[in-house]
Amino acid sequence: MKKITGVYWGRFNPSHKGHLKLIKKILGEVDKLIIAIGAAEIKNTKRNPFNGKEKKKMMEAYFKESGIYNKKITVIAIPDGKSFSSAVKNLFELCGKFDVLYTDKETIIKMVEKRVKVRRIHRTGSISSTKIRDAIANNRKWEHLTGRSVATLIKKFNGVQRIKKAYLITR
Repeated sequence: MKKITGVYWGRFNPSHKGHLKLIKKILGEVDKLIIAIGAAEIKNTKRNPFNGKEKKKMMEAYFKESGIYNKKITVIAIPDGKSFSSAVKNLFELCGKFDVLYTDKETIIKMVEKRVKVRRIHRTGSISSTKIRDAIANNRKWEHLTGRSVATLIKKFNGVQRIKKAYLITR
């Protein structure tokens, strides 16, 4: 029987409980899962406060904290490049051969659906990375929306101050 490799592509800025819930579900559907962290080359912006290396560290720490980090999961940082086309090209080059792509981005779905099977994902609950960043920027509670390890790394990476600064610049 053929082993199925899935790719879950997102920005994970930062990763949170909704991502973890979805990843646990996907792990039940595939033999191998590649977490493709997009916008890897961007940092210190309102939408992308963390670069790929930082997001990868947060994601791996969160998986270890949650007890799901194993040989089935690989985390890869994917640079977006200058367009959706370059991002898709980078995805296929860096992830290698895979069978199914998990995403919620309609533009991406249209670009890849002839190459691989696509599973549309839907947000789980009311948690989002945007809400976490907004909470941080506005001095509201946010740590409960993500893992302890992610919150610790956000603080270690000076993320609270970086997010607040990015929000001030865009107001």
